[in-house]
Amino acid sequence: MKCLILYFRFTTIGRFHIVMAIFLSIYPICTQSQHIATNRPNVVLIVTDDQGYGDIGYHQNKDISTPFLDSFADQSISFNNFYVTPVCSPSRASIMTGRYNIRTGVFDTLSGGGIMASSETTLAEILNESGYRTGQFGKWHLGNNYPSRPQDQGFETSVWNIGGGLGSPGDWLNYHKRDSSYFNPIVWKNGEIYQSVGYCSDVWTNEAIEFINFNKNEPFFVYLAYNAPHKPLQLPQEYYDKYKDKEINQEYYRDLGFYVHEMTEKDKEDARKVYGMVTNIDDNLGRLFGELKALNLYENTIIIFMSDNGPAQYRYIGGYRGKKSLVDEGGIHVPFYLKTPSSIAAVNEVEERFAHIDILPTIAAMCDIQINDNLRVDGVSMVPFFTQSKPTKLERPLFFEWQRSYPEKYKNMAVIHNGYKLIGNAPEDAPINNFELYNLDKDPFESHNLVEDQSDIAVKLKKEIDVWYEDIMQSYNIKNLPEIIIGNENQNTIYLNRNDARGIQEIRAQENLPFSWDVVIENPGYYRVSCHFINKIDRKGKLYFRVGSKNVSMENQEIGVEKLVFDKVALERGKFKIDSWYSINIESFLTPFYIEIEKLNDNAYKP
Repeated sequence: MKCLILYFRFTTIGRFHIVMAIFLSIYPICTQSQHIATNRPNVVLIVTDDQGYGDIGYHQNKDISTPFLDSFADQSISFNNFYVTPVCSPSRASIMTGRYNIRTGVFDTLSGGGIMASSETTLAEILNESGYRTGQFGKWHLGNNYPSRPQDQGFETSVWNIGGGLGSPGDWLNYHKRDSSYFNPIVWKNGEIYQSVGYCSDVWTNEAIEFINFNKNEPFFVYLAYNAPHKPLQLPQEYYDKYKDKEINQEYYRDLGFYVHEMTEKDKEDARKVYGMVTNIDDNLGRLFGELKALNLYENTIIIFMSDNGPAQYRYIGGYRGKKSLVDEGGIHVPFYLKTPSSIAAVNEVEERFAHIDILPTIAAMCDIQINDNLRVDGVSMVPFFTQSKPTKLERPLFFEWQRSYPEKYKNMAVIHNGYKLIGNAPEDAPINNFELYNLDKDPFESHNLVEDQSDIAVKLKKEIDVWYEDIMQSYNIKNLPEIIIGNENQNTIYLNRNDARGIQEIRAQENLPFSWDVVIENPGYYRVSCHFINKIDRKGKLYFRVGSKNVSMENQEIGVEKLVFDKVALERGKFKIDSWYSINIESFLTPFYIEIEKLNDNAYKP
């Protein structure tokens, strides 16, 4: 029988839950097995940012110290061939939905490409509907406004930073901190701006531990998504000191038979900082695991550790070529360890190739939740591959792509099937010998291009890319990109930032680049519109604010201000593009760093 479970929470004094189960035969999200078990496992999903396959001692990295991760990996199931998309937002969309990111409306990390459609059903929603307390801590990168924030996508508790990376142009709260954005970051906590205290990875861990303690008597889902070791490479001094004198010698790995990238002196210094950031994460995971054990929750908790893509800098990557942004193994082959809630595992290692799309169906299966076919999940459950000694081999291709815009067929695109991998970096009409073909079973480091010798296999794989590409590009959410909703009671003040603006695919912190935001004004009425600029305005001019075909403007005579405000703007219901610019003269203009739009409590407006 399918079920919808509704929760009402009151937190005036302590916490009181009223739980009401409404059984519906047509509810599309989850199916519980007869009844909700009282001993369901907790779930902790840990995702690091830009941590490569080689950035862990367990993978023969002699230069890094990760004792807690090494021990965890040794006691868990190691998935030796696990894959993700080569950049942040697309990977996270697939992790959350079990679907290829293009289906969710996510196609990039910038220029509105990192907004996930609210129609997507997330892992958090599935678990929450089934009685789990849900908490998200750290990097989200799937939308900054309603209806795409973590609290809109199934998380009851959320502590997160806007934009992509802390201090990135999309993170207007921390951008001006520049070289210290990872320390004492200003974040969002349960819908409110919150001044945290401490180094970001410590902050996220502290919040996760607090959430676990608060919900220790109920099943919970923790999504702990560290910013580290993503740049800017900021870390506490004590962790930098551990590595500042470390000699980074790639010859050691070459002597072991690994492919190694040549490293500049900057690469080596970056590696030292990355290793310090990862060691800090390792210490935090030691605290997290220790807390779960102290609460007698560790044994009954599913724990997954993984990274969202390969490293952003060249260093030891376990012998793989390439790095973040590329579909070479170094960009998409990541560490993945799974601890089961009891001794149900029949193996310690899994060689079958799996990917981020498989996480949702795997967790659902382990929590005894059946996924409805209407969700069109692309992934499969990995459970048979660690509960059976000889599972049936999977017969399915896995696809990967990324570029700074919509997918372009055969550009930075790959398919893996039956042990072979075809990589495309070629025009659409290019002959097959312009592609790369590797037998990963025999050549995991992609050193021997077989496309000339086995062109028949390459042609078959190219046709699989064709079918997949045509399928995903017909997805509703890529043809109808997600929009920001203005005037909804769930978010009275909207902040339009650079990450969510649409235009060319390199919108960052430029002062005079035109762009716009796709919005739906849900509640007509009066709004206060504040346009914030990245620097102080040093000349008189005229500010324009445009919603669809409606313009409002104001003359400005003040010098040295960073914000200009329209106190009362009438907005009508509908779908619009919003843009704004500050005109200095016919050849010079500025565009806002971000725009704040606040609904006013004024009932006099008549649409």
